[in-house]
Amino acid sequence: MNYAIGDIIDERFEVTDLCSDHGGMGVVLLVEDTSKEFEDILALKICREEDKDHIKRFRRECRLLENFKNNSRVVDILYSETDHSPPYFVMKYYEDGDLTTLVDRIKQDAGLQESIFMDMIDCIAELHANDVLHRDIKPQNFLLDGDSLVVSDFGLGVEPDSKTRFTSTTAIWGTEGFIPPEFRGGKFKEPLPSGDVYMLGKSFYTLLTGQTPLYLMEDEVHPALFHVIERACELDHDRRYQNLAELKQALHSAYNVILGRGGHLGEVHQLLSTIKDKLENDRKYDSSEVRKFVSELALADEDDQIRICTELERPFFAIWANEKLEPELPSFLKTYRKMVESGQYGFAFAETIASNMKAIFKSADISDRTRAKALELAIDAAERMNRFAAMDTCISMITSVSDDELGIHVATVIQKAQSSFIASIEASQCKCDSVRNAISNLEDDA
Repeated sequence: MNYAIGDIIDERFEVTDLCSDHGGMGVVLLVEDTSKEFEDILALKICREEDKDHIKRFRRECRLLENFKNNSRVVDILYSETDHSPPYFVMKYYEDGDLTTLVDRIKQDAGLQESIFMDMIDCIAELHANDVLHRDIKPQNFLLDGDSLVVSDFGLGVEPDSKTRFTSTTAIWGTEGFIPPEFRGGKFKEPLPSGDVYMLGKSFYTLLTGQTPLYLMEDEVHPALFHVIERACELDHDRRYQNLAELKQALHSAYNVILGRGGHLGEVHQLLSTIKDKLENDRKYDSSEVRKFVSELALADEDDQIRICTELERPFFAIWANEKLEPELPSFLKTYRKMVESGQYGFAFAETIASNMKAIFKSADISDRTRAKALELAIDAAERMNRFAAMDTCISMITSVSDDELGIHVATVIQKAQSSFIASIEASQCKCDSVRNAISNLEDDA
């Protein structure tokens, strides 16, 4: 149904303009209340679809919003009539628009970035505190209210334990580029808080770059901040920040670095010292401290990352088989790679790197893909420093592989490395067909 200026909706609200026609279910119109109960210009959202499912979703959005009435973080419904045909509700008109109007300012002002990103998290935190997940987070759904933000558009909002899920099993809703991958894997009807974390990360990226968030590129984003966004947008939801408090803490630490607020590096050193003391004196560790150390280390300046990674000792690398730590390991190896690739260490230290990576590689409790990344780092260090002892460690790792799944990943590393010392391995020593074939191919190309 199309509306023209001057049309009267429900014998009460006179249309003065079109506000937005981009919503999935509804059209937003600017209206005046002819009854004069409300004096200001209002925004009226009216359901544009006629099928039963869309009408149910629209009514659900209205019901969810009314649960947050007078909440300063959520768009405020002033009046609703969901039995009207079509159903509609009336809300305050936010004349300053949404966050997309601030992209140019946000890109240039780190302090403004932090303030807005924290406000966005606080808005979504209001929903999570009431067991509501948004499921369609994007910059357009945060409206400017003076110096504050409110979150809007609850068309896909849902309570995690809702018994009335009316979207079909195969339906995928949301906005392209912001949709968590698990939504495409049949989990749209069973969302987790980490799905909203993912969409917040994508929203931060869009506001920082003005680019589509379909692919994340580091070029325009400070490394400390990009680490937070990349972690929030991990494809595996178990590797993301699991709640908004974790995301907020990581952002705060990133902006400590970006804005030059003191204390961050000292905190990293203090965490490492605590971990070392417990490993050396008590032969135990606190997994939460290790996770925090890895997160904080990733936000440090690259020179500091490199220096700290050279200080890590063998016991630190022996603890990663713990299932509570394994999700953090890819992030740690990404930081550790910077040290390996820097070459800022003596040739003998290449053997230390290879030995450290072997401690990770030999753990069957760590994913095959991650174990292969550890091997790749060991090979890189051995080649850079031309350290024979490190090469021997790499060879022992390769020839020990007997599992076919791990072998596939190791074969990929071998093919990528194209290392002369790996080509010297006697293929018959290998226990796995894929590894043996990869070695043979290197020998043929030599």
